[in-house]
Formats: sequence, C-alpha cells, structure tokens
Amino acid sequence: MKGRWFLGVVSGFLFGLLLGVTLFLFGAVPLHSQWLWILPLVGIVLGLAMAAWAPFGSGGGDAAPATAAPTPSTPTQTDTTLEHDVVPAEPTDTAPDQPDDV
Repeated sequence: MKGRWFLGVVSGFLFGLLLGVTLFLFGAVPLHSQWLWILPLVGIVLGLAMAAWAPFGSGGGDAAPATAAPTPSTPTQTDTTLEHDVVPAEPTDTAPDQPDDV
C-alpha cells in the first residue's frame, strides 16, 4: 500500500471514536447504541482509504519539480516605493510636558 496507512488507521479511529463521543454527549445517540461501535470502525476504513488514495508526502516523485520564478531586473509598475525612497517616521514625544522650573 502506498501512503501512510498507520497514520490513516490511527487518525480514522480517533475521528470515529470522538465523533461517537460527541454524538453521545449531545444526546443524539444513546449509550447502548451500536453506532458507538460502528463509527470507530468506519473511521478506520475511511482512514485506510484516504491513506491509499491521497498523496500526503509519501515521496512518490511523480510531480514535476517546481522552478523558481525569474526575478525582474527593473521595478514593476506596482512596486513604486524602493528601499531608498522610504522616509523613516519622525519620533513622537510621548512624555507629558513638564515645567522647566521644578
């Protein structure tokens, strides 16, 4: 099987288990319901299916390598402020005014 099947099993089981607990706590499913046993098993099956189907970084290498976009040598129309054009903000005096003859 290609992919991370163990991660799919564990995450599917936890998803099904916590979904059953949530449904029980909100009163949608009684405690003696079979859904509390079925949901974790369905979660395991769905986790295995997702692990087999989805390429979550399994190192397949089927995709073409990404190339970096070329950097423009001249500034574009949207880049109107350059680094040397930026004027630093003037410092503001945050201290309260005090009389000089204290």
